[in-house]
Amino acid sequence: MSRTYNHISVAYSVTGILACIILLLVSFNLSYAVDHPDPNTTGNPRAYVKNYSSYLDADNNTIIIGSVAKSDYQIYPQNVTVGILTYNNITASDEIIAEKPYNTILSKNNEPFPFKFKLNSTIFPLAAEAEPFILKSENVSMPTTKLNTIKLDYPAIPQGKNKELFGNITNTSPVTINNITLFAIVNDRNSIQIDSARTFIPVLKPFEQVQFSFTPDPAIKDRVYFYSCVGGDIDDMKIDEFKIVNISATKILGYKFSALVQIDSMNYNDSSKQFNFAINNIYPYPGSLSVELMPVQNSPISIMMDGSPYQATNLKNTNNKTSIDLSIPKGVHDVAILNIEK
Repeated sequence: MSRTYNHISVAYSVTGILACIILLLVSFNLSYAVDHPDPNTTGNPRAYVKNYSSYLDADNNTIIIGSVAKSDYQIYPQNVTVGILTYNNITASDEIIAEKPYNTILSKNNEPFPFKFKLNSTIFPLAAEAEPFILKSENVSMPTTKLNTIKLDYPAIPQGKNKELFGNITNTSPVTINNITLFAIVNDRNSIQIDSARTFIPVLKPFEQVQFSFTPDPAIKDRVYFYSCVGGDIDDMKIDEFKIVNISATKILGYKFSALVQIDSMNYNDSSKQFNFAINNIYPYPGSLSVELMPVQNSPISIMMDGSPYQATNLKNTNNKTSIDLSIPKGVHDVAILNIEK
């Protein structure tokens, strides 16, 4: 890939020489940073491209793969779009192609998430020379709740002549999960990413287990040595609607959040009559958790957070239901609602 330096024409005058020297120094530093990126990262202070490479598939399409991660300079979760700039043979002009990584929200610092471009080599003949970059990286500001209540069991080593990875996914929660995207980074024997794989599971019922598989592109399958960074991304629940959990034939619990929250687990303990949430509020300010118990509680309930009594911001009985509002601080917390009547 060719690289060019920016040159500045300096006007030699007594009054302008100091300004020109400063401008030259700034320009050189910026140009050097652009033309000599860190070999492992390219991007911006919010997120960056960790690595990338390309290959041709069996249909002569150019495949560009790699992974992105959130920068540790940024405290807010990021919604990232990856771009490549390449020549379009049809329009005879350069064009930016955009793709989303396989995970919609980047919240953990430096954790890689795969992406993949597939481009027609006739239309984009120079695509293999393109360098992926962070086209857009925005703070996640819209309230959203993600269910992380899945368990993945899989071997790291591929199986069979096609070098596939087979595993099982289990819904560990009492609610149905919809639209699950599972993804993985495909590596060669030198631990270099050579492909990005994903699969889709439309519905996973409460406590259901199903099998999943990843299949690498046939063009690189003979180089596949192991899979890493296997993970899942689940569609956000509708933030203004209560998610319903059937505690018993006569008792229903509904919940919703008004912040960027991940639910790592939830369950109802019949013997202790308590409902437990394991919650991770990944935004740097408190968010609210609203719970409704139907029908109304006749005996008072109590609330615990991280093993200590916790005062609800609002708790009332109305319209044959008990409404509870809690403020969830930033970070990981265990919330228990006790003395729930069946």
